[in-house]
Amino acid sequence: MEIFFIAFFAILAFWFGVKYLRLRSSVSSFGEDFRVDENFTTGREATGLNSDYRNFPEPLRSLANSISDTVSETVLSAESEKRHRSFLEALLNEINDAIFILDSDGEIRFLNAAARQLFPTASGYIEKPFLDICRDHRIFDTLKLAEEIGAKVSDRINMRVHDSESKKIREINLFVEAEPLTFSGNNLDTGSWVLLRDITAAMETEQIRRDFLANASHELRTPLSIITGYLESMDGKEVDLNQPLFRRAIGTMKKHGERIARIVEDMLTISKLENAKDLLKRSPFDLLESLHEMISQLTPLIEGSHVRLKVESSERDQWIIEGDRFYWDQIFFNLIENALKQNPDPGLNITVSFREVGGRIEIRIEDDGIGIPSKDLPLVFKRFYRVQKHHSQNEIKGTGLGLSIVKRAIEAHHGEITVESRPGISTVFIITIPDNSVAIDSKTSSERSNH
Repeated sequence: MEIFFIAFFAILAFWFGVKYLRLRSSVSSFGEDFRVDENFTTGREATGLNSDYRNFPEPLRSLANSISDTVSETVLSAESEKRHRSFLEALLNEINDAIFILDSDGEIRFLNAAARQLFPTASGYIEKPFLDICRDHRIFDTLKLAEEIGAKVSDRINMRVHDSESKKIREINLFVEAEPLTFSGNNLDTGSWVLLRDITAAMETEQIRRDFLANASHELRTPLSIITGYLESMDGKEVDLNQPLFRRAIGTMKKHGERIARIVEDMLTISKLENAKDLLKRSPFDLLESLHEMISQLTPLIEGSHVRLKVESSERDQWIIEGDRFYWDQIFFNLIENALKQNPDPGLNITVSFREVGGRIEIRIEDDGIGIPSKDLPLVFKRFYRVQKHHSQNEIKGTGLGLSIVKRAIEAHHGEITVESRPGISTVFIITIPDNSVAIDSKTSSERSNH
């Protein structure tokens, strides 16, 4: 009987041992198979359960299936969130306004490309205090006020920044906006967003508009007041309009009326150039021909002041470009007339020269008159700006818009104009424009061959 019990317990122990070893082997195999690769994809491969675990015991097989499905869903959710975040980051990077997302400690969680460009640093941004990056207490104060009152706050500030293109310090105007926010719908997980918009160009445009309206009103008010005053003095039944006084008044009113008409015409010209640069009536024409025609129109003024005007063009007989001839007539007329009006004393020398420089046409209009003071050089192309501010009562001033028209007309033809002056020695306006004569010649040859 003892032998029977010994044999029975030996067989039972062996059976439990086999079961234990089989269970241990299955758990080890499951553990090895469940190791997730760092470069996982999705689905059942994401769990690492690539081997066949159908032979696992039922509890382990159910557990493996459950864990596999859970991990797959987690992986898919993580990848979806990652793609969503990448999409939002790409979208925010396309915005020109600088945007910061901050946590409750005022440290940066996210910023877009515009913010990095506005506040460049080599030490990194993420988890850095916002004040350490923006380095401006006015921006930081706007943020703190928004957090204190729990609402959106905005402000405008001036700030000096380093221009990466010109490598110089420049002053910009910023619109600052800040507001608290809550992450993931959790009131305990809070932060703020800050937006910085460069409004320098908009403010400059607004200032130009205000200056233009003020100057235009002033320029029109003076001649209108003179005309109105004369008309009031002449408005009477017993007034003899043939008196010398009133005959002179009629001549003065006529001059001021012509000046008003020219101011209005010049203002309309500037408006067309600014709003329809791509609508110029472009066609091939000779710049020399345009210049000589304007010289012909100014001949009475040139001869009356005993001015010696010379045109130099040794490289070509013609300077053909494709552009709007009307505006080039205005350019040459205004520049030569400007030299004549600024130098009323006889004996002035004016030289207009053409040459080719680096694939561009350079036109220089130079005179040896009184010149332009250095402080006035940056302002000569502004609307209504005049270097000579004192005029006699009998002199009818120009509109002050001529050089402004010149600049905008040249820019509309993809060119640029600069001015250099040495008072008492020389003043030279330098125009450079693309030389498209080769393209015009090829186009003309092609048209001829087609015919």
